[in-house]
Order: sequence, then structure tokens, then C-alpha cells
Amino acid sequence: MSFLKQKVIDTHHHLWDPTSNRYDWLIASGHEVFNHIYLLDNLIEDFGKLEIIKSIHIQAEININEIIYETKWLQNLSDNNNKGFPNAIIGFVDFMDLDLEIKLEKHLEFSNFRGIRQILNFDKNNKELSHAKIDYLKEEKWVKNFSLMKKYDLSFDLSILWTQALDAQKLIKKYNNVLFIINHTLSPLNIDQETIKEWHNNIKLLSDCHNVVIKLSGFGEFNSSWTESSIRPLILKTIDEFGTSRCMFGSNFPVDKFLSKAKYKDYWNAYYNIVKDLSTDEKNKLFYINAEEYYKI
Repeated sequence: MSFLKQKVIDTHHHLWDPTSNRYDWLIASGHEVFNHIYLLDNLIEDFGKLEIIKSIHIQAEININEIIYETKWLQNLSDNNNKGFPNAIIGFVDFMDLDLEIKLEKHLEFSNFRGIRQILNFDKNNKELSHAKIDYLKEEKWVKNFSLMKKYDLSFDLSILWTQALDAQKLIKKYNNVLFIINHTLSPLNIDQETIKEWHNNIKLLSDCHNVVIKLSGFGEFNSSWTESSIRPLILKTIDEFGTSRCMFGSNFPVDKFLSKAKYKDYWNAYYNIVKDLSTDEKNKLFYINAEEYYKI
């Protein structure tokens, strides 16, 4: 079967408009590559002839005072297109915020809202790799407030560096009744023949936790000149550890679009080629069935 006939759910994409004055990071110095309007029509145009049946929008670092607006805006988009894109919305809150619970309840007013992502990427020795200003996984208040995820039955999109796996495991085990969805194949940054072994060990470490699944995505973000052969071992090793019932594919558009020369279809063609020898049932799990289950769509 051609990959063009494979049903697909894109489990990781963003929409944004830097002209709206709601995304300070997009217009900040050093982020010029991302400073382009990317809305639902642009995403659908990138879909091309692929059979994209549903999509999941991941919070796009909108200004902190606009996080509820983002969910409301996305819900309105979903309600007004015949495919319901985006079919699930992962919003943002800061677990250090005094108004955390109030903001969660406001997100929950919108039917497509499913969970939270707060980017935790942190390396005390490398500010360029650190998206987070502090190491939240080591903050007692942050970890305590995370209990609200269970209270409201929400999933958590876990964005960390692969070097943070041990600290993440502690959080995952503490809240073993919360679903954690690892972003971007556990961020395989600066992978070479030596570090890929360490990355793989951390994949194994987190795969042992029953309440963790993982998204195979972000390859253009971590290697702008990626190829099918370069991402093959990352995908296959992850599937080996997590199994076909706990992995799912995503595009990370438009981030990967702006950082890589690859087109949307190139990602999905590579994914399909890499897993083509799996059974139809296994491929369907990876491309859409798992996403339906874990994002409740």
C-alpha cells in the first residue's frame, strides 16, 4: 500500500500568527526563521494528498496572558471546519502559578482540551539547550502542584532533553496514574555513535513506566539535514522498547518546516518506509489508532 493511502493522525503540530502581537518569542531576535504566519489553511495545504484524518495542536508558546485565548481560538477553528482540526488541544499552564487551578478550569471549558505541555528542557551547563529558566523537575512546589493533572484527568506532554530522563522518571513514578506523552523521540540532540547508546538507555528507562507513551517526531528540529537513514535507528529503537501500542508519529510543523528543507510528505513517507515491514495492524496503531486512544479523539 502507498503511504498516501495510510490513515494518519498528526499528533504534534502548532498554529501561530506573529502579526497578532500574541507571540513575543516569534518576533524576538534570533527567531527570525519562525517569524511567519502559519494557520490552519497553511497546515491543510501542507497535508497535500496525505489522508490526514485528525490532528493534535500542541501549545505554541503564546504569551502567558493569552493561554486561555489560544485554547478558545483553537476550539473555534475546530468547530468551524468539516474535519474538526485540531481535534485535540494541548494547552499551557505553569505549575508554579498561583492561579494554576483557575486556569486549568478555564481550559476545561473547551471540549477539545485534553492536557498540558510545559516545556521542561533544561541543561545547567548549556543555556542554548535550556528552554526552561529553572529545572522544574527539581522544584518541590512544581512537583506538588502537578497533582492537579490527576484531579482533572489530564495528560501531560513531556518535553525534556534526553539527559533529564532520570529526573523525569521520578515524576512519572510519583504520578503513576497520569498519562505522560514524551515529545520528539526524547529529544535526540547531538547524537553520535556514543551518545546514541546513552539516549537508548534513557528510552529504555522511561519505557519501563506503564503510564508513558512516546511521539516519534521532531527530527527536523534536532537535525535540519536529517535523512530516512539517519532517523531509522531512532525510530526502530524506540519502537523496540515501547512497542507499537505506545508509539505514534507527529510532524512538529511548522517548526520542522522552517528548520529543515524537507516537505510535510517527506516526513510521513520516511516514517512509512521505516515501518513498512510491520503488520497492517501495527502500522495503523503507529499512524492513528494509538493517537485516538491516548488523546481521546
